[in-house]
Amino acid sequence: MNARVEEPVVAEVASASAQPVRRVSGSHGTDPRSGRRRTLPQLLLAQAERYGDRPFLRAKRHGIWQSTSWKQVVATVLQLSHALRQRGVREGDVVVMLSENLPELYLLQYATQALGAAVTCLYPDAAPHELDYIVGHSGAHLVVAQDQEQVDKALALTEHAQQVRTIVYLEDRGLWNYDDPRLTPYPSLLAEGARATPEDGRALREHIAQASDESVAVLCYTSGTTGKPKGVILTHRYLTDNAYRVIASFGVPEHTVYLSYISPAWAAEQITGLALGLMAPSIIHFSEKPATVQADLREIGPQFLLFTPRQWEMMASSVAAAMLDAKPWRQRLVDWALKAGARRGSWRARIAEVLALRAIRDNLGLKHARIALSAGSGMSAEVFRRFHAMGVPLRNLYGSTEYGLITAHWGGSFHPATLGRLLQVDPQVGAPLEVEVGADEQLLVRGASGFAGYFRDAAATAAVLRDGAFATGDAIRFDEGGEFIFLDRVKDLRRLAGGRPFPPQFIENQLRASPYIRDAIAIGDASRPHVTVLINIDQAIVGRYAEGRSLAWSTFADLSQLPEVHALLRETLVAINEQLDGHARVRCFATFPKELDADDDELTRSRKLRRDVIEQRYAALIDAMYAGASSCPLDVVVQYRDGTRARVHQEVRITPIEAS
Repeated sequence: MNARVEEPVVAEVASASAQPVRRVSGSHGTDPRSGRRRTLPQLLLAQAERYGDRPFLRAKRHGIWQSTSWKQVVATVLQLSHALRQRGVREGDVVVMLSENLPELYLLQYATQALGAAVTCLYPDAAPHELDYIVGHSGAHLVVAQDQEQVDKALALTEHAQQVRTIVYLEDRGLWNYDDPRLTPYPSLLAEGARATPEDGRALREHIAQASDESVAVLCYTSGTTGKPKGVILTHRYLTDNAYRVIASFGVPEHTVYLSYISPAWAAEQITGLALGLMAPSIIHFSEKPATVQADLREIGPQFLLFTPRQWEMMASSVAAAMLDAKPWRQRLVDWALKAGARRGSWRARIAEVLALRAIRDNLGLKHARIALSAGSGMSAEVFRRFHAMGVPLRNLYGSTEYGLITAHWGGSFHPATLGRLLQVDPQVGAPLEVEVGADEQLLVRGASGFAGYFRDAAATAAVLRDGAFATGDAIRFDEGGEFIFLDRVKDLRRLAGGRPFPPQFIENQLRASPYIRDAIAIGDASRPHVTVLINIDQAIVGRYAEGRSLAWSTFADLSQLPEVHALLRETLVAINEQLDGHARVRCFATFPKELDADDDELTRSRKLRRDVIEQRYAALIDAMYAGASSCPLDVVVQYRDGTRARVHQEVRITPIEAS
């Protein structure tokens, strides 16, 4: 299994002695593609001069891929800038955007930034109260909404309703009878911009040319797990600096094929999509809709992919799920091929490539993947090995919204249990990255473009700075080779009764490597004698497992409590326990009777667990687990996206794990 690679992580976590202060410095890159201290609009104009009629954006509409050239993108961006200016957008303003990834979103962002204004993007499933807070905090008076669902959220603003003067919508389906005077369809905005005079055009280009890369490009709001969301200031310098770190460290080729899939509400898409797309440059593709992403991936065959660990885990799980329905001979072939593929370069691996691995990558849309990155949180080394066995060069990428990308697996090294080493920095931007890990195990970082602060929150900004360094809040250690090992968020590091440490994220990452598990949370603190676990099953895959064994169930709650399902999950936990010190082993587990959901505040919009909310909401179940009970009656309130609520009552099964 994966004990050999993962053991250093567990050994580091179990160490009770504090690590001495250690500093590590990075290096300057040598790739000639530098931001040269330019803003994104300045880069856009320069690249359009160079590439002209070559495709930049490609979107699938009505089943057909349609390309937009660099020259066409610039013409549209300038039109939109003129129109936004007519609507009152000025330098220093903020425009709020709610949309799936669409080319219009890119065009509007570049157009906003051409005026010296900033954008802030929300996740498409953001609740109305989240929009209300961000509109108020940012001071935005113009909102871009994709469709009727997002328009309804904008029209439902309460506290800051009068502040919003214009709502631009991109899709008109269902909006024909809406008569709010603030509503403006995207084509009308374009038409307004087309009325600009040549003098207007010259003035706008001059304004773009004079802009500073220190100006605010994006406000990226945090998840708000410990209070109100904070608006992280991303400058143009930050974005081009971080894009360069990826280009120089990974050797991103010119005109690399990229799928814009992760939400621009996350800083990672701002870096790898909107900034790196200009600098590399990339050919950026947009799926027709979220439901067609997998099929579109196969058609596109991206060379560059950046997904969250959850997305990579679900992709790996989809292979395992497909095998549940396959004939026995095919299952044996795939099992053999993955084992052979793990030994790259052998004659067995070459045969496995022809018989199975190439087809698996093709079905996943990864046939041409040259740079495949996982970022956002930790992931089991087993998932990395699975993709490498398939022939996908998956690598870890680590950073923070505030400081950007810090480390990655780049160059010739690869160790799935680590976060790699410091990325290269553009010498025109600043000093190489330098990090320090102190006695509290927290990572401090300096260099490069730095941290620009939290928007309108000087106190919060000061709280994360230590002698000029940014305190990431992450507990980090180094392995014997000097690569970074992520332990956990400092605030989430746990110790059991008696002061014995245990690694909650390690346990959770290992659990999510199972195709049957979507989320998991390890429970334990100074008042608890041992570790327990709550598991959120993957309904689609566990449902297939149950159906293949003629097990009866009708709802998620029924499926989650089947004894056969618990027996399956227990096998996974027994294997994980073998990699942990005795005191850190999981003693029992239970399964949630409902799916964890961001609308219920159990997850952030980027699908990170809200530990405090979960532990409070399921306190009765947790107490029953520590009391040695075999089950616990549980009432859970579920809030749906339309605001309605329902109560789920379920007798939740608790399964012990005998010491191995």
